Amino acid sequence: MPDLLAKLESGHPAAARLLSPLGRRAALVLGVPQQAAEAARCERQASIGQITAGDGQPLTLPALAGRFVGLDPKQAFLYAPTAGLLPLRTAWRERLGSAPATLPVVTNGMSHGLSLVADLFASPEHPLLLATPYWDNYDTIWHMRAGAEMRTFPLFNEARGLDIEAMGARLAELRGPASLLLNFPNNPTGYSPTAAEADAIAACIHAHPHPLAVVCDDAYAGYYFDDSCYGSSLYTKLAVGADPERLLVCKVDGASKELLFFGGRVGFLTFSATGAAGDVLVEKASAILRGTISSVSAPAQSVVLAALREPNLAGQQDEVRGVLKRRYEALRTALAAAKVPALPFNSGCFALLPLGPEHDAQTVRRRLIEEQSTGVIAVTSENALRVAFCSIDEGDIPDLVERIARVVQN
Repeated sequence: MPDLLAKLESGHPAAARLLSPLGRRAALVLGVPQQAAEAARCERQASIGQITAGDGQPLTLPALAGRFVGLDPKQAFLYAPTAGLLPLRTAWRERLGSAPATLPVVTNGMSHGLSLVADLFASPEHPLLLATPYWDNYDTIWHMRAGAEMRTFPLFNEARGLDIEAMGARLAELRGPASLLLNFPNNPTGYSPTAAEADAIAACIHAHPHPLAVVCDDAYAGYYFDDSCYGSSLYTKLAVGADPERLLVCKVDGASKELLFFGGRVGFLTFSATGAAGDVLVEKASAILRGTISSVSAPAQSVVLAALREPNLAGQQDEVRGVLKRRYEALRTALAAAKVPALPFNSGCFALLPLGPEHDAQTVRRRLIEEQSTGVIAVTSENALRVAFCSIDEGDIPDLVERIARVVQN
């Protein structure tokens, strides 16, 4: 472990200073997976506890084996490596082009990837800065599990643009290591920065003088519906030119939304550190992963890898984006016609509808269920309703808005 910390301090001082107590301790030991990997080419294989037919092929039950048509039995029934299938990690890394990046660690969905970041870099002494409103699971991950203080700033300013000045003011309060979370397209508002806002965010972060881990929660990456959107993850803009003395960028994304594989639970965690320092962060994340879930589902990873190799994958994704864009446009039109206000939204899967002081979000949500047979999410911190236009047909959106209007306008 001292060697790991020395490598990190030498190659990426910011990452070394950002580590939580758990992050400092995390290291892979020469355990069963590592020893089995070293013995993988041996003629007699008695290393890992997988029940096989004796020739390296899995011994399977017909009740299960018939459910995995098209997958090699080894892909479906044997363990995946701790950090994930190497071909999958390589294929996902290639999507970032020339941006500084480690090979991703495969995680059990987005929440697990975010949790690994919090394990590495969050503690009662290392706060998290984030814009409000935000996804409620951040509280669970950073505050409940890691004990980190949640320091918030408003997402929007009075001009209905991103409040980058408020973010900068929060950063200016820091005197030591901390994390900053950026979630675009945003959940729950459905907003992504414009090109000018993206430049301003990057300039503000690059100028910050203290060690900072920026977490790009890119769950809804790729779903941009307005020409004003920057139209890409902020990861590359932040990682290129990032000073390793001050800034580490972490990207958490996955197949859940990008490939519509919600039940597959295949996510990815990538760091902007390179060389030996990047290898240290991958090992530390892998060590924590090994100590919790051991490894991510092999068949789910194999399916994602097969999808990435499909020649027409991009075209299929474009079709889905087209469906969501039409739903987005239908929702904007219906809200305007019904005079139901919404916070700015231009991307992702959601719109956030603020309620007046005469209404309580939870009460309205329950009335919508009972009186209008309509389900939405109450965001109580904002006294607002989150509408997931991703999950309703385009033709049903006007009726959805009418049902909401009947409650909130009476």
